[in-house]
Amino acid sequence: MLKELLREIERADYLSMARLALKLGQPVSLVEEGFSALVRLGYLVEDAGLNCQDLPCGKCPYASMCAKEPLKTWSITKKGRELLHTI
Repeated sequence: MLKELLREIERADYLSMARLALKLGQPVSLVEEGFSALVRLGYLVEDAGLNCQDLPCGKCPYASMCAKEPLKTWSITKKGRELLHTI
C-alpha cells in the first residue's frame, strides 16, 4: 500500500487525503498513517514553504481569499524516487 500511495502522490497535481483514500479504496486514516510512514522511512518530506508570517499580508494575489492557514506541501525524496523507479 505504501508504494501505491507514493505512486499516487507522484502523479497528483494536488494532494487531498480524501481524494487519495478514494483512489486507493482505503480509509482516510490509513492514508494519513501512510504519509507518516513514508516520512518516517525517508521517502517523503514535508516542505516548509512560505507562511503568512513570511510575506506582508495583502501583497500576494490570493490575499482576499486567504484563510491565513499555511498549506502543507510534500516532496518525494531521492530515496523515494529511487523506490518508484524499481516498482
